[in-house]
Amino acid sequence: MKKRVQRGIVAGGVVFFLFGGGFFLLNAADLPVAISPEEIEKSISVQQREETVAAREKELDRREKELAAVQQELDGRLEKITALQKDVEAKLAAIKQEQDTSFKNLIKVYSTMSASKIAPLLNQMTDDNVAQVLRAMKPEQVGQIMPKLDSEKAVRVSKLLGRFE
Repeated sequence: MKKRVQRGIVAGGVVFFLFGGGFFLLNAADLPVAISPEEIEKSISVQQREETVAAREKELDRREKELAAVQQELDGRLEKITALQKDVEAKLAAIKQEQDTSFKNLIKVYSTMSASKIAPLLNQMTDDNVAQVLRAMKPEQVGQIMPKLDSEKAVRVSKLLGRFE
C-alpha cells in the first residue's frame, strides 16, 4: 500500500508539474526575447561570411565554366594541329619519295655515262652532292671517276666518302 501512495504522490506531482509548467511556458512565450549585442554581431558576421562564401562559390562556378570552354577550344585546336601535322608529314613523305625516285633515275643515267663525261659534271657540283652521287654508284665506277675529277675536289670528296679529316 505504501507503494500505491508513493505512486499516487509521484503521479500527482508529475501532473501538477506538467500543468503548472505548461502555464509558465505559455507565459514565457509572451515575454520578449533578449539578445545580446555580441550575439547580434556574431549573427551579422556569420551572415556576411555566408554571403561571401556564396559569392565565391558563384565565382568559382563561373571560372569553372570558363575553363571548360577554354579547354574545349584548346582540344579543338589541338585536333586541327594534329590533322595539319599529319597532312604535312604525308606531303613531305611524298616529296621525299619523289626526290628519291629522281635521284635513283639520275644515278642510273650517270651510271651509263663514261668516267670522262661524268667527271666535268661532278666538278661543277658541291662536294656533298658529289659524295652523295658517288655513294649511290658501284665502287668500280667510283674508282674510274675519281681520277678524272679535279685533284682538290677528289681529296675533299674522298674525305666526305670516308668520313675522315
